[in-house]
Amino acid sequence: MLKGTFIALLIASILAPAWASNVVEQAIRSDTAEQAVEIATEEILQLIHAGQAYVKDDPERFYTEIEGLLRPLIDFRRFARNVMGPYYRSANTEQRARFAESFKWSLVRTYALALSEFGNGEVDVLPQRRPPSDPNKVNVSMEIKHGGKIYVVVYRMRRGKEQTWRMQNLVVEGINIGLNYKSQFTAAMKDPQWGGDMDAVIDAWTRVINSEDSEEPEQTQVSDEESATAKDDDASSSARLTTAAD
Repeated sequence: MLKGTFIALLIASILAPAWASNVVEQAIRSDTAEQAVEIATEEILQLIHAGQAYVKDDPERFYTEIEGLLRPLIDFRRFARNVMGPYYRSANTEQRARFAESFKWSLVRTYALALSEFGNGEVDVLPQRRPPSDPNKVNVSMEIKHGGKIYVVVYRMRRGKEQTWRMQNLVVEGINIGLNYKSQFTAAMKDPQWGGDMDAVIDAWTRVINSEDSEEPEQTQVSDEESATAKDDDASSSARLTTAAD
């Protein structure tokens, strides 16, 4: 099952639209984090919109194309390390790599579904209210206008030695994605069901992601009630993690 999924994802990544990925790679080399976020987000929203034509029939293709766009923008390994928190130090090299790969698909799915909720909303990246204390660490606030409402997404960006902007965390409508995932991982490591066995926790995390990816995602039009429901999605995934069967 996992082998077949991996091969399918690999093939889809080869066939993913290279032009879009190139745009994002250029975007992260922008002078400002705001420029990087605006260009990258517009490309991703276009892909999400186009993907509605095939996502129900081919969800693996959809998520793999999203991953191809996000790969230059998000520092998945650093993100995963922060999610593991203090457990990162006790993890061996293989465990770190396995969790980073599994977590990557968690984040891709969460990000894609979050932006899918806003349909063809108008994107507006807000100017900084004040200069950041560290010019290489910037919070970029973005408003998405959809259905007469305004939704706020905050990208926490960092510019590294290679002078490219990478996303370190994401806050969607007040929901801190990195912190939510960290809480889930910590809870799983403390759960008697897994007995602190990191390999078991990583395996359970992977099973949950595989089961979620097999479900057919649907394009969502946001209402107040649906938006509240969406905020509970991470809690639902956490519950599924603690009950994942071998």
